[in-house]
Amino acid sequence: MMRFLTIFIIIFSISGTVWSMWLSNELKNEELKLKIIKNKITEIDEKIRLVDAEWSYLTNAKNIEFLNNKYLKLKPIPLKDISFIKTKNTILSKKLDNVNSILKEVN
Repeated sequence: MMRFLTIFIIIFSISGTVWSMWLSNELKNEELKLKIIKNKITEIDEKIRLVDAEWSYLTNAKNIEFLNNKYLKLKPIPLKDISFIKTKNTILSKKLDNVNSILKEVN
C-alpha cells in the first residue's frame, strides 16, 4: 500500500510539473501573440494619425486656394448671380421645380 501511494505521488508530481511547464509555455505564447497584436494596433493608430494630418493639410482652406490658383484658376460665383444656374432634367429637379412653383404661389 505504501509503495502504491509513493508511486502515485511521484507520478502525480511529475505530471503536475509537466502540466505546469506546458501551461507556462502556452501563456508565454499567448502573451507574445498579444504583444504582436498590440504592436499592429499601434502601427495602425500611427497610420491613422498620419492620414488625418495629411487630410487636414489637404483640406485646409489656404491649401485649397493655393492649389486652385496654381492649377485650376477657378473664380467664385457671386451669390446674387446664382439664380441663372439650371439643374439637369432629373426626377429630383422636377420635384424641386414643383416645390419652387408652389413656394412662388404662396409668396
